[in-house]
Amino acid sequence: MHGDLGPIFSLYRSCLRQIRRLPTEYLRQFFRLRVGDDVRAILDPKREHLRPTKISRVRKDLRKLEAANAGIAKCFDYVLDTAYGRRGPLRWEILDPLRSEPGAPLPPRIIPEVESSRPPVYSREMKALFTSESSRKTRALPPAALAHPPTLPPRANPESPEARILGPFSKRREVNLRWRFFQAELQRTLLPLQVAVEKPPASGGLRALRKTDADALAQAGVRPVGLQHSGVFEEIEALASPPSKQRRASGEGTAEQPAPKFESHLPTRFLRRRYQQLLARIPVLVYKPPRQTPSGTHSGTFQVSLSPNAAKRSSPAHRMAGETELAWIQLAQQTAGTASKKKRGMDG
Repeated sequence: MHGDLGPIFSLYRSCLRQIRRLPTEYLRQFFRLRVGDDVRAILDPKREHLRPTKISRVRKDLRKLEAANAGIAKCFDYVLDTAYGRRGPLRWEILDPLRSEPGAPLPPRIIPEVESSRPPVYSREMKALFTSESSRKTRALPPAALAHPPTLPPRANPESPEARILGPFSKRREVNLRWRFFQAELQRTLLPLQVAVEKPPASGGLRALRKTDADALAQAGVRPVGLQHSGVFEEIEALASPPSKQRRASGEGTAEQPAPKFESHLPTRFLRRRYQQLLARIPVLVYKPPRQTPSGTHSGTFQVSLSPNAAKRSSPAHRMAGETELAWIQLAQQTAGTASKKKRGMDG
């Protein structure tokens, strides 16, 4: 073990050199902790079984950091996605609390005697994220798809003609299909870094206020999400803000503290564009408390949008073709090929 320490420490020092070149203190702190944890795991004799995996990950991080510091946009986006929970362990830490609904009973078992047969829980936050275009890599799901996934065959409904003719659908298959659908759609869903509570506009104001502090969340009965109270999302918005907005904010005296700036050898325009693209991958989750209107009382709802500083997505989101659509496409291609051969035969 001791004879192998030299290359490991050399690898660690190379990572630290690249980390020092990152443009913000948050990125530098994040990757110092990430690489430091991996190196400690490599050196821990009790975790020797993890050593090859950790060494491979540190080497991959080093390659990505080198390319990001060289100004390669794709690798810089990878660094940002890792540090801000768009991928990797931080994404799952943000997601984990959202997979439950505090105070709500668990959904009933599909197979009465099997505890693990309960379908996935769609919390209020996840329902909003699954059904909004702003938080989806593909087309948003209709609300009905959460209760009855489109991957379930008609036979899964015991009242359907298929179930009456062919018999009831396997409960075990229904459990598996529901969970596969949930996991697949989870991969296509973007997660927020925090939640805001919308407050009515102040007297004489036209715009509603959005509060993210602990008191506002407690009053609304909303739990914190992701990196709540850390100021990370506000820093991203400030770094992605065009210079004209920054000058206007400083001229109006609205900034309580100096705006964050990049500390980098890379062009500011390149870095700002990367953060604008990052904002397009971070949905803004807003809770609107119950309100009284002439038509009645409206219950509280979650809504999803994108920051005004986010870059516009280059192409609209589309739903992936399912097995049925692929079968029709294949049949059309075969039919077109057969018709083309017949025409060539007649011409010959």
